[in-house]
Amino acid sequence: MLDTNVLIAALISEAGPNWEILRKCLTKTYQPLISNALFLEYVDVTSRASILDLCPVSQQDVEDLRNALCSVCEWIVTYYL
Repeated sequence: MLDTNVLIAALISEAGPNWEILRKCLTKTYQPLISNALFLEYVDVTSRASILDLCPVSQQDVEDLRNALCSVCEWIVTYYL
């Protein structure tokens, strides 16, 4: 699973290890896992005005990147006790 803070850090700056991790996920070098809860967290956090203000790209670009990431993820079911 790709933690939300890694996704956000990669969106804010195209340099550094967070962007490299995201790039490797998008090119299928890494196989990220995702659950419904994590997907909803991605949507929530990447839609916040405070986050979008820090991104050098448009909101549509952020949504497109998020959707591209989700398209390469393996969806899993999480169980809670």
